[in-house]
Amino acid sequence: MVTIRVGALADSGDLYPFIPLMEGKVKPEGFNLEFEVIPTVQDINEAVLKKEVDVSVPSVAMYPYIQDDYYILSNAVATAVDGITGMPILAIKEMSEDEIKRSRLIVHGPNTTAFTLYRLLIGKYGRLIIVRRVLDEIKALGKEGDVLVAVHEIKMMYALRKMGISVVRIGSMWDMWKTISNNTPMPMGMVVISKEVGKDLALRFKETYEKSKKYAEKHLDEIIPKDVQIMREAQKADLDEEIVRKTIWADIQEYNVPVDEIRRGLEFFFKITEEKGILPRVKNIDLL
Repeated sequence: MVTIRVGALADSGDLYPFIPLMEGKVKPEGFNLEFEVIPTVQDINEAVLKKEVDVSVPSVAMYPYIQDDYYILSNAVATAVDGITGMPILAIKEMSEDEIKRSRLIVHGPNTTAFTLYRLLIGKYGRLIIVRRVLDEIKALGKEGDVLVAVHEIKMMYALRKMGISVVRIGSMWDMWKTISNNTPMPMGMVVISKEVGKDLALRFKETYEKSKKYAEKHLDEIIPKDVQIMREAQKADLDEEIVRKTIWADIQEYNVPVDEIRRGLEFFFKITEEKGILPRVKNIDLL
């Protein structure tokens, strides 16, 4: 029987659809799943680039580099359609646009969608600071870096309040994106599956993933404690269960955007980043 290697990202919103499969609440038929929890999105990006996993959750900005090797699951593209998860830009003081462009910028990695959007929508920065692990960037804000693109806003603001750190919301990727895109949905992350498993098996996995996602959304009280446990172990942080719940609720909206809107967002994202010379050309968006 074929075994599909799954690299699950240790982030509440991206992790919840996989937990019923990890816990045996939903069982695959005709194939096995082997899970590895990967702590950071940049680690995920590197794993898919090296083809170390068959299924994972890379940044949308990685797709031009892996388009020949992976399908995108159309039911698993995290897409912002409002400002709730629109990647705010945080600083410890008010900053002008010129100051932002001279700042020390904190992001999770060079291949992330957050950094790609910053390059597209703002462009310049003084120095790039890479902080891979979720919530560790808070400790760097004001010390190693001046500006932070907050991918996980709910967890971020909670952790900042808990640590007594005051920040200023100086902008939002979503606010800038919707202006240049005429309110086009903003793609952020995606679940991909290796083309090496074959299209038939990839489609069967997609169906199984959908069952697992829907099970999780209907049984959050079962899923959240396991999510919290995995997050605490992977992120080395004491996360509050209620914050994880709120994060998942926000991400449920992202992971249930209609497929025609998902495609529209992906097409605009890849078109404009190619035109600006930020990402390589995408020959075809292979949505399953």
